[in-house]
Amino acid sequence: MSDLKNLKLLAKGFSVLYVEDNKALRLNAGKLLKKFFDKVETASDGKEGLEKFKKYHYPIVITDIKMPNMDGIEFASHVRKIQPDTKIVIMSAFDDKDYLFKAIELGIFRYLKKPVNITNLANILYDALVEIKHERETKLFYTHLNNVFNYQSSMVLMMDDFKPILANDVFLDFFGVDDVEDFVNRFKNIGDSFLEHDGFLYNHGTIDCFDILELNEKKLFHVKMKNAQGEIRHLILKYQLIPERIGHSILSFDDITELNLLKLFDEKQTQNDDKKHDSKAMFDLLAVIKRNSAKIEVHNYYKGLSITNDALITEVGEDFITIKTSYLQEKAIQFERQTVLISDAFPSAIFCDEVVKVGFENQTVVLKGLKFSNSSPTQRATIRVVPEEKHTVSLFLGQNKFHGDVSIEDISLNAIKLKLNAFPAGLEKGDEVNIDIVLELDKRPLIINTKATMFRKSKSKYSFSVVFIFKESKKRELVKYITKRQMAIIREFKGLQNG
Repeated sequence: MSDLKNLKLLAKGFSVLYVEDNKALRLNAGKLLKKFFDKVETASDGKEGLEKFKKYHYPIVITDIKMPNMDGIEFASHVRKIQPDTKIVIMSAFDDKDYLFKAIELGIFRYLKKPVNITNLANILYDALVEIKHERETKLFYTHLNNVFNYQSSMVLMMDDFKPILANDVFLDFFGVDDVEDFVNRFKNIGDSFLEHDGFLYNHGTIDCFDILELNEKKLFHVKMKNAQGEIRHLILKYQLIPERIGHSILSFDDITELNLLKLFDEKQTQNDDKKHDSKAMFDLLAVIKRNSAKIEVHNYYKGLSITNDALITEVGEDFITIKTSYLQEKAIQFERQTVLISDAFPSAIFCDEVVKVGFENQTVVLKGLKFSNSSPTQRATIRVVPEEKHTVSLFLGQNKFHGDVSIEDISLNAIKLKLNAFPAGLEKGDEVNIDIVLELDKRPLIINTKATMFRKSKSKYSFSVVFIFKESKKRELVKYITKRQMAIIREFKGLQNG
């Protein structure tokens, strides 16, 4: 390596200690080294050099052998005991085999004969820096592998500016390669290994996977790749930056092929509820989310007001999960007695209709009755509100008034959901009805008469919920009411913080 510019680039951020009893050589060498290294320290003998090394453990030490007070061999032996990883370069004007053998026993990095040739020194320093960086990256990799990815089934890849530098055996076995260099030679860019699949991460058009990952640290992504045997595998990908190491990051992959979730990301397949209710696959996926400490979103409605906060999954059982979320979200869950979980890692929203326990003291909620849902709170197109208790509503089928108990569950600009104690005989989807509504706006009655068509119905143990779509636009009357009602509900919900 004769290119001194490359040495300067590689030496950025590194320091060196130069020990030499000849003052003129020491000064000249110090000036030369400062052209490459950020920090250069010199010493006149081994004793002074050792004192300086004790204060600052230099990664590279260059020392003469024959010096007063303490020679280079004794100095090097002390350095080796203090910092075994330091690269020591010994210089000598003599061909003394005894010194050479002692240097070999100490594990000296290089033995350089005086007078020193700049090119030879540059080559040695470059080789030392390359080895130091590799050792540091290896140590860093395995430290984070143990601390962050402490489960053996994960594939782990460490990168520097998105260039692979280290990988664990599981990753190498998956691709059938001997080492990272072999992987790079075969695959160039790991993003190109991600296969196209609806809802998954892969390179396409102007979309580059690494651009997406940079903006979404710790977020979970679904990817599809072929292994060395040509089998298509479904994996959960997580991208994480390494603290205090600019440009360094880790990709981890959890293989979840056995959960058989690929079909759930096919839009046609997701219409089939039976295939989406695979409870074991869902709980295994939730376990992956928990293991990665990835955030999910929790959605609830308080009288039509959307309440959304982040949460973490703290426990996954056979038929339940425990989440940790905010106090206000707990209040919303307690009020609604159900909740919806959202994550980019889910093929669809997860609906939970059984709230086992709300623990306000530790901000946890235990949920059961989990299942994938076709609908999602994020897909709700209009604002719905629950009206004040002092409202009246009448339902007419033709000229005949329905004489059962009727109340409004919620109302929006284009629809209304009514609660009926009995279902009117002969009423079917698409049938037209007349609805008379009396609400309260600014302490005065707001009267709305409108035609509507039946959209859908659902049945509970004691009543029916029926949704009607307004045939005529009632925005003029309803916009002001819904806006003011929503503000009142917000004030009411905020008041729950005090009890």
